[in-house]
Amino acid sequence: MRTINLNKKWEMLETPLKWNRNYYNQVRAMKEGWYQCDLPVDVRMPLLKEGKIKEPLLSDYCRETEWIEDRSWWFVKRFDSSEVDSLDDIIELVLEGLDCRSDIFINGRYLKTHRNVHYPFIYDIKEYIIPGENVITVRLTSGLEEISKEDMAELDHAVCIEERNGGKYRGDERRAFVRRPQYTVGWDWGPKVITIGITGNVFLRSYRKVVIREVKAETLSIGKTAELHVCVNVENLSFISTRGCDVEVTLWEGDTLCASEKIENTLVTSGYNFIDCYLSVENPKLWWPNGYGAQPLYRVVVKVLCEGNTTEYPAFSYGIRTIKMDTSVIQGEDRNFTLLVNDKPIYCKGGNWIPNDFIYARVPDEKYHVLTDEAIEANFNMLRVWGGGLYERDIFYELCDKKGILLWHDFMFACSTYPDHHQWFRDEMYKELDFQTKRLRNHCCIGLFCGTNEVHWIFNSIDNPRWNIEFKYEFQYGLSIPNHMVKEILHKNCEKIPYWNSSPYGGALPNADTVGDVHRWHNALMSPKMEERIEVKDYDTIESKFVSEYGFIGPCCKKTTLEYMEDAGVDRRTDTWRMHCNVFERGTVYAGIEKNYVDHADQLSLEDYILYGGMVHGLMYGYSLEAMRFKEHCSGSLFWMYNDAWGEVGWTIIDYYLRRKIPFYAVKRALAHQKFTLRLVDDNVVLQGINDLPEELKVKAWFGYVSFDGKIKDMKEMQLTVAAGQRIYLHQEPLPAYDYTKGTIMLYVDDETIDNVSLRMEDNRKLHYDKSAVLVVSEKEDGEDKTVTVTAEGYVHGVYVKGDFDCSDAYFDLLPGEVKTFTVKKAKGYELIIEAVR
Repeated sequence: MRTINLNKKWEMLETPLKWNRNYYNQVRAMKEGWYQCDLPVDVRMPLLKEGKIKEPLLSDYCRETEWIEDRSWWFVKRFDSSEVDSLDDIIELVLEGLDCRSDIFINGRYLKTHRNVHYPFIYDIKEYIIPGENVITVRLTSGLEEISKEDMAELDHAVCIEERNGGKYRGDERRAFVRRPQYTVGWDWGPKVITIGITGNVFLRSYRKVVIREVKAETLSIGKTAELHVCVNVENLSFISTRGCDVEVTLWEGDTLCASEKIENTLVTSGYNFIDCYLSVENPKLWWPNGYGAQPLYRVVVKVLCEGNTTEYPAFSYGIRTIKMDTSVIQGEDRNFTLLVNDKPIYCKGGNWIPNDFIYARVPDEKYHVLTDEAIEANFNMLRVWGGGLYERDIFYELCDKKGILLWHDFMFACSTYPDHHQWFRDEMYKELDFQTKRLRNHCCIGLFCGTNEVHWIFNSIDNPRWNIEFKYEFQYGLSIPNHMVKEILHKNCEKIPYWNSSPYGGALPNADTVGDVHRWHNALMSPKMEERIEVKDYDTIESKFVSEYGFIGPCCKKTTLEYMEDAGVDRRTDTWRMHCNVFERGTVYAGIEKNYVDHADQLSLEDYILYGGMVHGLMYGYSLEAMRFKEHCSGSLFWMYNDAWGEVGWTIIDYYLRRKIPFYAVKRALAHQKFTLRLVDDNVVLQGINDLPEELKVKAWFGYVSFDGKIKDMKEMQLTVAAGQRIYLHQEPLPAYDYTKGTIMLYVDDETIDNVSLRMEDNRKLHYDKSAVLVVSEKEDGEDKTVTVTAEGYVHGVYVKGDFDCSDAYFDLLPGEVKTFTVKKAKGYELIIEAVR
């Protein structure tokens, strides 16, 4: 195979929407109005570079670029015939991402119309290449313009749009018919920014005699020897002749050959030939999710020698592991929903992943590195790739493989019915799903494929009668895709990867606690009752087996807030401020602040609003993640959402500019690989121990009531042991009779790597304690960082370092007499100021 990259030196032209592909000659005759660009590109990127539009993610400027979706956009690329080899049998033009409706030409010849961003356009153009200069032309539109009111009536307009939730200018029903990133029409957490562009790589690839079209690698069994199956699809490019080929598959660890199989002189007939190879790996190094073990990766190399020509498939990394879903009965109607990696149960912990920008073509690789690094720093072992976004770029999956981040991966359906009653739509979906499952199946990070986001839940007539949807076998409003088509494709392409029809799904109705996963919204942040939104102890009532979505809202840091508000200022009463707030933020942040800290939250300075709002955000995430992990039969908790696509007061713990929000630290503590948790259950104090690591946890600790001033300590020494990979209840006793406004039950652990913990009995405002001084025991430079050790005589709430520093821990509570050491990153040369919330 020979590859020629065509990403550089494209030209872009804006024309009226009515200029369809029949206007090709007029476009080619245009001498002015062309913009220069490289790929990947969204049309806004050249316009921004030339100063034609303002950055749409700042202030309220997104409204100023809505005209873009009402135009057609033409892209042109020239290449020379000398770059290709005419002796090759086929020369394919590959456009990896076309957003969204596109007409493709080569040298003025119309090739095809492509209507899906989620799989590539591929066409053999060998016969159309001419001597000298060749010209590729692509016309692009949003695709929305093709959808009529009559089309939407077929679905009874059953598509969620945010205007119904108070999200002005957000949403477009027509998205249901268009295979574009659904979120770009606007969502509760972001604006309408309709993307149009060539959002992936473009290249030519040529082949001679045979092509390796695909390789499937899977682990059949593990033990002292791992048995692997590798299926190689070799296409014989001769339409009428058979050929003899040698097929070789090798498995490498670094420069060490670990296993191989060579099939010599196998006969390949015209077209596809599926060739099975089996490898045995002695003493295999198994891949584990973050915390449960290491992430060794082997390298798979596949070669085919045919009549003197060698074709090699792009080498790829492979982690040896098995993965299954345990849905066995617990009791009655209750079933487990536990992911098993290498036959061991995994508690899945982390957050939901969305695209990293509303103009996603401009996301740099560095952003994927930072976000996956920060996920590991926060002790994640899973991300859920949400179904309203994108199948991500290769680098994302490669990083998740390397770092041990399992993926719950939705297919791209979200909060809408879909027109699967049309054959053209079913054909599009088959191509998309077939391509993506083949593309992703060899990644050891893929933990589960999921059919949709909320489609089964939102549109069934029992949970939501207002939609008036009646599912019928011949008219399923999109459900035939996840219920039938996906299963057929997965059985063909990757049957060993678990599948779940939707999220949420399971039980007599989707979102039942008995079976499967839940989205916990209606009795939390989306409740009409404010007291339910901000009561953290409500999370102790959860009986779900897996919580794949829930969340709370909080502000970004001051630097980020000033950046995204730009010239609009930071008056929290303006329309621009509200535009950068989640549509469900209707006083929740203020109410949470007033419940836990101070009155008249609307009158706070920006700095205090961010501090108190962030502390509440951290409380809700930290406590809730602990509460779900505390439950014996809960096997996963993923909060909504981890990262962001623009700057806003919203769900995330990492903001759009990659700055940590205050709740980052609470999440990190709650998801620690080794930790202890205290809860009050039926008037008994229960101590839980958690140990995700592959080694036994054994520590000495002191347990009992301690007053906030540290003067009363009714404690006993304990030896605590938690086996590798276990969650266990270690101790329980009746709640002793003390004044819990002046102290609480505390656990001091004789291991500086494990957090001390306390039992939350009351909101912070109801507690009676003096603000103890935070004493700096030591402060040492460690390369570019500083290591700081602090202590306090009494209880201190929310200790942090003032300024824009990332720390190993921050906004933490100090228990009376506790000594805590933490790292302040890139603090060399700075005079650090240690403060506390109260």
